Amino acid sequence: MRCHHCGSESYRKNGSFAGVQRYICKGCGRSFTDRGERFSKAVKAQALDMHLNNVGIRKIARFVGASPPAVLKWIRKAGQAMVEQLRQAADQIAEDGPPDVIEMDEIYTYVQKNSGAPSYGLLIADGKVALLRITSETRASPAP
Repeated sequence: MRCHHCGSESYRKNGSFAGVQRYICKGCGRSFTDRGERFSKAVKAQALDMHLNNVGIRKIARFVGASPPAVLKWIRKAGQAMVEQLRQAADQIAEDGPPDVIEMDEIYTYVQKNSGAPSYGLLIADGKVALLRITSETRASPAP
């Protein structure tokens, strides 16, 4: 068994609550049980999907059976992970240059018709993420 917070294998017993043994980590000092996470990754992903589809925090919490602060925590954690992926993508583009082949959908056409300012898109392929900047020069070039 490992600490759920830091992954340390150094812990000691820390009482029990409702028949569940609690432990305290010697590495980070946080308390945990041997039950694991209360909500699965699938439930958290469903909550994030609902948030991205403009469902309110309290409605999401009621639907998945979690508290609103827990749902906010999942959303913030996913946002931080996305920021990290974007940073890695920017570093990769700086090293490798922009990708050679780009496929766009109807959003590209919408942006092309309705905006003169540069726009940004997110390319996700083969587990890698790249931030794409669409400028007027990009829009003017014909598709191959």
